[in-house]
Amino acid sequence: MNLKLILALFFSISLFVSCDLEELPENVDIVGPTNLADLEALLNAGYNELGWPLGGNAQLYAEINGDNIDGPVGINSDETEIYNRSTSFFNNTIRDNMYRGFYRIVLDANVVLGQIENNLDALGLSATDARVKEMKGEALLLRSIALFEVSRFMSHSPGYSADNSHLGIQYIVSVDNSIGQKRGTVAENYASLISDLKEAESLLNTTNSKNQNYANKSAAEAYLAKVFFQAGFGPDIDAAGSNYEQAFSYANSALTSTSAVFDVNLYQGGATGTERFAGNLVDNNNTESPNVETIFGIVSESTANSKGGTFGRYRSDLAVSNTTIRIMQDLYNAIPSTDKRKALLEQTDGEYFLNKFNKGILHVPLAHYTELLLIRAEAAAETSSLPQAETDINLILNRAGLSTISGLSKAQLITLIRDQRRIELLGEGNRVNDLKRIGVSETSLTIRNAPWNCNGMLFQFPATEVFTGFIQNPTGGCN
Repeated sequence: MNLKLILALFFSISLFVSCDLEELPENVDIVGPTNLADLEALLNAGYNELGWPLGGNAQLYAEINGDNIDGPVGINSDETEIYNRSTSFFNNTIRDNMYRGFYRIVLDANVVLGQIENNLDALGLSATDARVKEMKGEALLLRSIALFEVSRFMSHSPGYSADNSHLGIQYIVSVDNSIGQKRGTVAENYASLISDLKEAESLLNTTNSKNQNYANKSAAEAYLAKVFFQAGFGPDIDAAGSNYEQAFSYANSALTSTSAVFDVNLYQGGATGTERFAGNLVDNNNTESPNVETIFGIVSESTANSKGGTFGRYRSDLAVSNTTIRIMQDLYNAIPSTDKRKALLEQTDGEYFLNKFNKGILHVPLAHYTELLLIRAEAAAETSSLPQAETDINLILNRAGLSTISGLSKAQLITLIRDQRRIELLGEGNRVNDLKRIGVSETSLTIRNAPWNCNGMLFQFPATEVFTGFIQNPTGGCN
């Protein structure tokens, strides 16, 4: 297959929108690749597709569903339904498009995995080839990332039911549209995530043989940590240890194996200050590399290949409009004036804005050093490894210009780590999922005066996903 044809192939995949997710686009020939380069082009399509749902859209919609954003000013009508926790069926809306964006990544990954499983002889390749094994690991990771993220919107967190028997998502592992794709349980979904991510970890190398911005072993370890951390207070999802023990172990492995480092200059201002969402636009090209904390993320090379545009909705350096995101006043007030991160928020005419994304172009870290450090700290505290938790959180406090701590109780330490996590990851889409995780343990927890486990905390599936045997999420919101 020539380059033009393969490009047409993965563009047709990336633009695909079906009525039912188990259908493939009619004009896609999945038996097309003839060599390793063709297969790599298909894999690149999956990386490229990350930019739509995770280039700011999923992060923003998760924040709107939580308690960091002050709405409904600054959000549009579709987003207001998220803010108001509507559970109505929807189609051709931002939620619909994000949902389908995740499954496009799944489709791309499954095409690659199908070729590796069934077509290597025709490609002149072997399953033992180092690059083939690495590509399989990359495809498994991409699929896992997409399915993990979509599951956090469409299903309650582990622990919502005592045995995780509540409904999850369609965990699609094949491009064969003859296979029924009913929703699995959360127990089944998370078992599949752990299995896929562990296999990805075993196949990936410390560094990617093609490009340092592609997935490697530490990226798989980081997502294993994120999955176990989300499972948190729910029933253990793996026989190897408790969820928090496993979250700690994989966070520690990721931090040990990665070439990323803790950025002491992050958000320090001045000539030497750095930013997590690095980017600098010159002649329509991004002249900055991803921040040194990035373990895995989305790279924007130019204005023609910019993946983080939705974060521009926060920008306070542009004219404030009715689509500019506002931040909750209580969050602003909770950050002491001595905290260097206070400068990330600003007050204008009684409203509060986040300037963290005040850039014309940026890279989007999906797993970064500070996030994994915070996971390791909280997981350490939950498993009573308090000295490790103190060491980790003191790095964060010291960088922020705050006093370090010593000798706190377990409960005090966990509260401090969670507070720091909210500030550090503001705007990155973590807060509502943290609250859902914590709600399993603190059952009276509310999110903007609504129960953490009410129906409205879930996104509804697109109306077009109704087919035989498929069960929609319940309606009724949070009233």
